[in-house]
Amino acid sequence: MSLYTRLIRPVLFLFPAERVRNFSLSLLRIVGSTRFGEWFLRVFYGYRHPSLEKEVFGVRFRNPIGAAAGLDRDARLYRQFGALGFGFVEVGSITTRPQQGGSRPRLFRLRRANALLHRMEEPNCGLEKAVERLRRRAHGQKVVVGANITASRHSAREFITKECLRPFRSLYQYVEYFTINVTALIGSGESYTPEDRELVESILEAMFDFRRGQNDYRPILLKISPDWDYPQIDDMVKILIDTPLDGLVVSDCSSQFSTALSPKEARRTEDCVLSGAPLLERTIELIRYVCSKMDYSYPVIGVGGIMNEEDAKRMFEAGASLVQCYSAMVYEGPAFPGRLCRRLATPTKSK
Repeated sequence: MSLYTRLIRPVLFLFPAERVRNFSLSLLRIVGSTRFGEWFLRVFYGYRHPSLEKEVFGVRFRNPIGAAAGLDRDARLYRQFGALGFGFVEVGSITTRPQQGGSRPRLFRLRRANALLHRMEEPNCGLEKAVERLRRRAHGQKVVVGANITASRHSAREFITKECLRPFRSLYQYVEYFTINVTALIGSGESYTPEDRELVESILEAMFDFRRGQNDYRPILLKISPDWDYPQIDDMVKILIDTPLDGLVVSDCSSQFSTALSPKEARRTEDCVLSGAPLLERTIELIRYVCSKMDYSYPVIGVGGIMNEEDAKRMFEAGASLVQCYSAMVYEGPAFPGRLCRRLATPTKSK
């Protein structure tokens, strides 16, 4: 066990989950706000090894371990997360207008299951602030930044394409790739209709049209839900194969978590979604499924349930090109990405 899990985590877990989250991220932002602080985080936590470097959809990653969307939802901490050891950071979800998110309390720990329950509803600073913060990125900065984008909550359906296109166009020159948060746009598989697929295709076509006129190429990915049924997932794979889409993010939080909760917890956490260890098997199953459907010809980012190096290895073996972490940062602490990279690195053979 690490120092964090032995001593620090028990103290932090005495306090409400979202309060601890906000405190921890504020502390990380302050510590890493100067060059010395960023250097300290990199030396104390980070890890680099040539064997971890990887090129995926035309982007060079210093390692395949990423910070999932939701960790840096306001695009304020991508440098600090990079210093901790992440090879890439997906900021957002970013919407055109700022969003406050769901009512508090909206984040809960499930300690026995190594999981989190969320009622966040995509809170973020809005497009204007995100552009302002991402514009400050230093030229040649090593950590890759992607933008997870979606429409503002309660947007009328006829405006959703424009709502997604605006952040795509405004952020295009400041990030290396984009993820479209489809789950937030069309909901769970139970409510899926042919019109939902048409909406996804309309959003993508508008983005493809804009990208064709740019000098630089930015990959576009769709993020799918673990709650979708296979016909809906097949639709997304077909879109990937039939269009200039670059890959899939598999998967997302789940609203189907009854087996992870006691009856009392289930009543207390209505309208929440689950992240963390219970999603691992479903995520690996979906990665294998989509990779086989597309004959392993397109990149997949695996996210959902990674808590240690064995979980990450299983996702890579299933077909993922890159993986992302979220809940592990709560349960394993800030040393997790560097430790994961260290254990995944191939040792250099001595001559």
